[in-house]
Amino acid sequence: MPKSTIRVGVIGAGLRAASYFTNLPQELHKRVQLVALADPNPRHSAAFAEKYAPILSDGVTPRYYDRGIDLLENEELDALVIGSPNNAHAADACPAFERKIPTLLEKPVAVSVEECRQMWQSWQTAGEPPVTVGFVLRTTPFYDRIREIVQSGQLGQLLTLDADENIGTGTTRQMRSGWRSWSQNCGGFMIEKCSHDFDLLRWISGSEAKRVFSFAARTHFRPGNEQAEERFDHQAPDEEKLDYGDAATRRLFTEDYSGSLYTDEGDLPDHQSVLIEWENGVTTCFTATFAQLRPTRRMRAAGTAGNVEGDAHRSRLLLDTEAVGAVNTEEIEIPHDSTGHHGGDGNTAAQFWNSAFGVALDENQPAAAGLREGIEAVLIGIAAQQSAESGQAVDVSELRRQVFGS
Repeated sequence: MPKSTIRVGVIGAGLRAASYFTNLPQELHKRVQLVALADPNPRHSAAFAEKYAPILSDGVTPRYYDRGIDLLENEELDALVIGSPNNAHAADACPAFERKIPTLLEKPVAVSVEECRQMWQSWQTAGEPPVTVGFVLRTTPFYDRIREIVQSGQLGQLLTLDADENIGTGTTRQMRSGWRSWSQNCGGFMIEKCSHDFDLLRWISGSEAKRVFSFAARTHFRPGNEQAEERFDHQAPDEEKLDYGDAATRRLFTEDYSGSLYTDEGDLPDHQSVLIEWENGVTTCFTATFAQLRPTRRMRAAGTAGNVEGDAHRSRLLLDTEAVGAVNTEEIEIPHDSTGHHGGDGNTAAQFWNSAFGVALDENQPAAAGLREGIEAVLIGIAAQQSAESGQAVDVSELRRQVFGS
């Protein structure tokens, strides 16, 4: 039965966790109690409580904890939002699974094969409690429309599905500063930044990844290029710093990313290309590049009877299909709301809150990703990084066997 009021905890009181409360539907404000926050930075917990506790049910003052496990051991929760750093996700999520708490788990769900296996086993042992993974792009109107076109058969048999991401200057600075700049913390470039994209490619191709081959390089962000720092910082206006959250909320939770990017600090490449062979025969080329003047995410699907391509940041698709003796070209505008990530933040939040309240999901909305989808995307990212290091193709089915068994 749907619950009338729920007690919610947050582990990792940062900008991503905040987005799910910013996008909490107005009619649910008085039905949500923010009872506890866990974050090693007391400033973040205090800012989170000051912003959200007064507008939620009864204005409850949340209790503060330094660690997620302390929160889970001392609180009775009906729902949990995990927005901690990537390398803490498994340690925070597994105890929540054991307690069968409906959980919003930010992407990526884990940073290693071992963590993926641990989470999967914990989740299954607990009876598969509700988990919503923060793959917000999966619920955007833009990517949902591409998937609809592919599945409709308008393109004939799907042959290739390609994508790229040009990462703007604000997100580049965020990614290459602080804890995200080291693979041991974030899982690496492909896991931290591009697990979104691998989930989309898997979802739209309708298949599992079979083999992955990848190249990566760091040719720009290195000592000797410091003269580029000033140009880099002035390439884009302040409002481009991140593509989600209003400016006031970003100021509350964004860390200091003002250090130089042109040092030996951090171990991420600044561009990487990934070839994916899917089990159904579809092939993919995906490329991600830091420090781009205009941030974009683009995708192109090509089949035997047509193709569709578009730019999520411009919310527009071009669809070419067969016509009698000609090619029919249609330009499709894809409207979305202003919740962030091209409308995905609001849609994913709605999916999570409905799950937490025990309300049936809207069948007309694209389904949010669950734990299986979160793990599959991480495995593709791990394969890409292993391939870039070894110079060899990586068998994703072997990684999958290590996590899920035969």
